[in-house]
Amino acid sequence: MRWRVVKRIPLNEVRERVAAYVGRYGNQYQELSKEFESGKMTRDRFNDYVEWSSMIHALRAAGEGEDFDYYAEEDLDLTPEEFDSLTPKRLELLDYLADEHASSINELADSVGRDVKNVHGDLRILEGLGFIRLIREGKNLVPELLVQEVTILLG
Repeated sequence: MRWRVVKRIPLNEVRERVAAYVGRYGNQYQELSKEFESGKMTRDRFNDYVEWSSMIHALRAAGEGEDFDYYAEEDLDLTPEEFDSLTPKRLELLDYLADEHASSINELADSVGRDVKNVHGDLRILEGLGFIRLIREGKNLVPELLVQEVTILLG
């Protein structure tokens, strides 16, 4: 089943993606910009240019002291097993994290009224799907929501 997610991309991953575009196109960003302005660009090059441009602007803003936020729309092809792993309890965790910050897995488990071990296991599955990441802060693992929007694509 196909899903489309709007996902927050961390700074280090944006840098890696920009480096991949430089590897693919060399330092031809300005040439792509002129090609874009002329309206004579293939769909693939257009998509690459728009993403590359957006990432460059986000990196510049961060370099000027603004908070770094970069979101990208991505399609995910989930296997039937992965789809089945998105249980109501796991979706509840995603929904909670969309509205609230949890400074630890223990705090999250307390907030949703669930066992810490079960919440930890559910978060590991959501991390494997790319919906969250767990960040080590001292002795705590802090869940960070990466997806802002999830859409199921039918057909």
